[in-house]
Amino acid sequence: MKSLRLLPIAFLFLFSASLFAQMSGAPREFETTSQIYDQLRKIINTKEKEPYKIDWENVKGSPYLNESYKLAQFYIADKSYGNIMMRFNTYSNEIELLPEDGQEMEALMRVDGSKIMFEGKTLKLFTFKDEEGYEKKAYFLVLNTEENVQLLLRKKCRFSPNEKALTMNQADRAAKFTQYDYYYIVKDGELVQVDAKKKDVLKLFPEKENDIKKYIKSEKLKLKKEKDFAKLIDYIATM
Repeated sequence: MKSLRLLPIAFLFLFSASLFAQMSGAPREFETTSQIYDQLRKIINTKEKEPYKIDWENVKGSPYLNESYKLAQFYIADKSYGNIMMRFNTYSNEIELLPEDGQEMEALMRVDGSKIMFEGKTLKLFTFKDEEGYEKKAYFLVLNTEENVQLLLRKKCRFSPNEKALTMNQADRAAKFTQYDYYYIVKDGELVQVDAKKKDVLKLFPEKENDIKKYIKSEKLKLKKEKDFAKLIDYIATM
């Protein structure tokens, strides 16, 4: 089973890191998960008088889409670069590679046009504007099958530190990772954030309003359900 962890073509990719760095513009911010935790401590300690300790053994939740590593295929612009064993860290928004014995964890560099396919799912790198209007690159789950109009899911993770109870009647609060879902629709090459609501979709496609309403009613779609939302966007893409 060890032979599946990182196949030869994927090794070529790792050894070509300098080339990919030129393509993507910058390497990953953190080299290992432990460095992510160290950074969290620094952020928290700027607000604390005493050194802050995080009880990592009792942290609730997870920063990962899947805790276990998955066999996936890595692409750049539809060209396959082989198979990798990976897991998606939603906190750092990185594709982490299964480390060799005794080696530090590594992650794929964010290369424009790259995507990872595993277990019928697709993670694809997109450039978008965050809540503050800054342009960023991040991995999104592609939820529908059509390409001219796409429904994307951004998994965003926040970390809440553990807190000591302030009174005898309160309990200590454990540190935790919490994942949040944000939907985006790609229209005319632009990513637009939307809620899973009919009014948001109609606002994006006003010229198709009547047809969209009829389709939602006839198919009895509930846009809060991911599959129904994806089905609607596939229908709009074929109109």
